[in-house]
Amino acid sequence: MGADFLRLSRAAARPLISLLGGSWRVDYRRPSTGRLGRPRGRNVLYCFWHGRQLPLIYTHRGEGVCVMVSVHRDGQYVANILHENGFGLVRGSSSRGGLQALREMVRRLRSGLDGAITPDGPRGPAERMGGGTAQIARMARVPVVPMGTSGWPRVRFRSWDRFQLALPFAAMAVVEGRPVVPGRGERVKALTARIEAETRRVSRAADLLALPLPVLQAAACSLLGRALMPAASLALAARPRRERAERRGKVRPRSDRPVWMHGSSMGELRGLLPLAALLRRRGVAVHLTCFTPAGRRLLAGSGFPGSFLPLDCPPWVRRFLRRVRPRALVLSETELWPNLLREAFLGGVPGILVNGRLSRRSLAGLRPLGSLLGGILSGFSAVMARTQKAAERFRSLGVEGEHLEVWGDSKVLARPGAPDPGWRRLLPADARVLVAGSTRPGEELPVASACRELGLLPVMAPRHLGRLDEAQRELEGKGFEVARWSGLPAECDAVLVDCHGILDRLYGMGEMAFVGGTLADLGGHNVLEPMAHGVPFVVGPSYGSFAAEVELASGRGAAAVASGPDALAAAISSLMARRPSPEAVRGVLAEAEGEIEERFVAALRRASVTV
Repeated sequence: MGADFLRLSRAAARPLISLLGGSWRVDYRRPSTGRLGRPRGRNVLYCFWHGRQLPLIYTHRGEGVCVMVSVHRDGQYVANILHENGFGLVRGSSSRGGLQALREMVRRLRSGLDGAITPDGPRGPAERMGGGTAQIARMARVPVVPMGTSGWPRVRFRSWDRFQLALPFAAMAVVEGRPVVPGRGERVKALTARIEAETRRVSRAADLLALPLPVLQAAACSLLGRALMPAASLALAARPRRERAERRGKVRPRSDRPVWMHGSSMGELRGLLPLAALLRRRGVAVHLTCFTPAGRRLLAGSGFPGSFLPLDCPPWVRRFLRRVRPRALVLSETELWPNLLREAFLGGVPGILVNGRLSRRSLAGLRPLGSLLGGILSGFSAVMARTQKAAERFRSLGVEGEHLEVWGDSKVLARPGAPDPGWRRLLPADARVLVAGSTRPGEELPVASACRELGLLPVMAPRHLGRLDEAQRELEGKGFEVARWSGLPAECDAVLVDCHGILDRLYGMGEMAFVGGTLADLGGHNVLEPMAHGVPFVVGPSYGSFAAEVELASGRGAAAVASGPDALAAAISSLMARRPSPEAVRGVLAEAEGEIEERFVAALRRASVTV
């Protein structure tokens, strides 16, 4: 019976592939540089996941591509089908005959033929890459071209590779990736990571082009974006000329293939600017974008080229991409504009998300686009969430893969300015100051009470200035004499900061700090700003947004955690008793800095950006 099936696989291979493939509606996407391969002047090693190989037998039939096929019985069926459709064969796999097959593939590639390999075969794990592909490419000195395929309607088998069989007359997407060229002296592990990232990207891109739900979601977003263009143009008429142009994607053309970095406003940009500076030091061009006027003013004074982000209308997004020609996209936090992301992703721009955060509310708002956004982020080179909870929410949005990781917050790399020398003269000469930053409802009174008990003067900056009157009434109701920052100097035992933009410098005039949003169940605010001044800090129990930094600092004696409002005085007192030097606190910050820089550079290298 087995011999009969083997003969049948030889006899029926060519007509079946021709009939099935001929019925498909194939959308073949290639890089802007054009297709590669021996028939087009440069031989390559094709790479694709095991469960997605069938459409490539049709699209690359008759080209003489040498495919590595296992020597198992199942491999013989595949070998028969390939041979009858004009492919060459190299027999062997990682589990049997691997070394001999590797040498034979290298020999054929060096002779000028094309090769092909399924790096997760013959037994998996699915969509996980071993080092054989990179080893062959290095030895043969040829580029690796990752391929992605997807089709609908389809059948997915329950095999280890979830093999995909697109049915007759299916819509089929085939995406040819950017060639991954082995670097001189590049290690196998690093090259493997680059190949895996691009293979994941093209596979997800094919899904976005073929599967009905992301196709429908993309069509709805595109239709909405186009429908809003007249209203957007009308609204822009009242804006400054430069903003009108940049919102429509009319930016100065770039020829240096920059890394495009986007953060919505000042907070996100403060986390990106140190990364931009890191890239500039390493000779990599950057282009920064933002969404808000405040962010644009920050960019104008940053020394980096930048612009407003184009509004999420497909023609304006495409114009922007044609002019900037980015080699990679670095997004900050939760800037997920569907048309922009899809155009960049399908245009071959590898993506990296840094400082990723996703609140419950944001997750609920993005769920209707989960298949589209989750598919795009699944194809990113790295999704670097700020916290474990944020990573779990990204996963629930549909982000799959081990490239989703927790890394912290790049704001650790930012350096706030020094306090104004005149600020200290506004306060009593003998005052020992605790600066409480970004406080939320229910936090000012416990902080002020703890400070009164310990003989400290609290200088408190509420997160929202609209709460100032409420906070002042609450404090005065408990007997505090409250002054506003703008009204100093004045007799007081508590100060409320009533102006924007000074908190990051204000921390430097305190001998202790409290970081708000941590007694309230909000996950906490930026603990890195006091650390940059060498100031130790106290937080409440809700510090999840900066968990890694808090745990590192508390482990090194630079921070203390209060279990609740009633324990705040004890936590401050314990930290005061063992108060570390400013140099020790900055040393903790440097430790966090080094890890974040190293992981960001690794993510860029996976995206084939030479850093």
